[in-house]
Amino acid sequence: MLSVLTIACFVIAAVLLFSLAVFIHEAGHFVVARLLGMRADVFSIGFGPAIWKRKIGETEYRVSAIPFGGYVSLPQLDPEGMKRIQGGTEITLPPAPPWKRILVAVAGPMGNTVLAVLCAAAISWLSPPEATGSSTEIGLVEEGSSADLAGLERGDRIVAVNGTAVRTWEDYLTECYLSGTEGDTVMLTVEREGETVTAKPILDESIGEGFFTVGGIVRGPLLICIGKVSEGSPASEAGIQPGEIVTAVDGKRMEDVEQLTNRDNPAQDVTLTLTAPDGSERTVTLTPRVLPGSEDTVPRLGVILAHAYNRNFQWMAERGIGAQLWADASGIFRVLEALTAPKAEGETARAARGLGGPLMIFTLFFQVVQAGLWASLGFVRLICVNLAILNLLPIPVLDGGHILFALFAMIFRREISPRVVAWVTNVFAFALIALMLLLVYRDTLRFF
Repeated sequence: MLSVLTIACFVIAAVLLFSLAVFIHEAGHFVVARLLGMRADVFSIGFGPAIWKRKIGETEYRVSAIPFGGYVSLPQLDPEGMKRIQGGTEITLPPAPPWKRILVAVAGPMGNTVLAVLCAAAISWLSPPEATGSSTEIGLVEEGSSADLAGLERGDRIVAVNGTAVRTWEDYLTECYLSGTEGDTVMLTVEREGETVTAKPILDESIGEGFFTVGGIVRGPLLICIGKVSEGSPASEAGIQPGEIVTAVDGKRMEDVEQLTNRDNPAQDVTLTLTAPDGSERTVTLTPRVLPGSEDTVPRLGVILAHAYNRNFQWMAERGIGAQLWADASGIFRVLEALTAPKAEGETARAARGLGGPLMIFTLFFQVVQAGLWASLGFVRLICVNLAILNLLPIPVLDGGHILFALFAMIFRREISPRVVAWVTNVFAFALIALMLLLVYRDTLRFF
């Protein structure tokens, strides 16, 4: 059980990491605007009332009460539209030239991109090997399940769902979710002993509200680990610890719990090869005996075995810098594709139901800071890539909207009417706020 102080530290760390992704975005806008001689009235991390502020020169720096976002008030970027939503004062300056507005708008996503590259480089060059990696290998297929009936086998590696490539187990689950609901058929492409095989199982296992996958599959590669050690047992006396992986029994590779539980002579000595969580390996020989206080008269080692597999977060699947960034980008592209150009009937609605808002993002930040430095850096990288891509969408209020207005002025040699810009911006601002409130409401229902 986490203490109140520990939880508070994790919350503070989550807020700081989330704020870092926002800060670097707004800092990009701010720095480039100032280099181009544009005025910046406000630089705020967060929205709402300021809990701290200080004016330095002509810019007021703020830390606001709602930490999910931030803004820079640049009156020359959009004299009429942005002063209403960014808290700007009355505007007396003319708009900046279109090329300056484009550079300032692009600078925010570029700031996120730079931070994402730095996080990816740190993970690639400095993290331990076990911090990255994932697999779509099937560790076990239950007899008589839909997976078994479709011909799937233990050791198969899923490479595509309905023709869409998958890299991680979470990718596989996501594609199953987008493909349909209970009773629908999916086409899985798997690699088996160097050959490509297809199977068409049905979705029949619920793992969440409206979320179905293929029943009877256990994630792999499946490892056998020590789940529990009984006090006073041979295993306890040998210093065996929960979490150690059993890689071999009597010199033979450990592939099934029955190698240890169903031996011909339970009293015979057993030699176990164990791998600790830090990667170190050791070999111990144990003599089974009847455990003290037990009614069981069969000699035992005093261990309970459990299945284990790579539990890295989805965003920690890749190690190369470019591979990390492309994996993050392809994830958001897949969601946008599902929302705008669905591959299957009902995919758009399912994708929309799966979206999370600021509360979901912050909750994930809270989880990953508990997992350590590398998972946290990976999530910051993921958020930065998502912020960069989403902000470049040609939607008013977002950076892409500013770029769109500036390109119009460059191509047609005239500005769009300030009233039109203000009206369109306010409409989309209202829609964006409504969407955020809806997502927060849905996230609240999911959690509570």
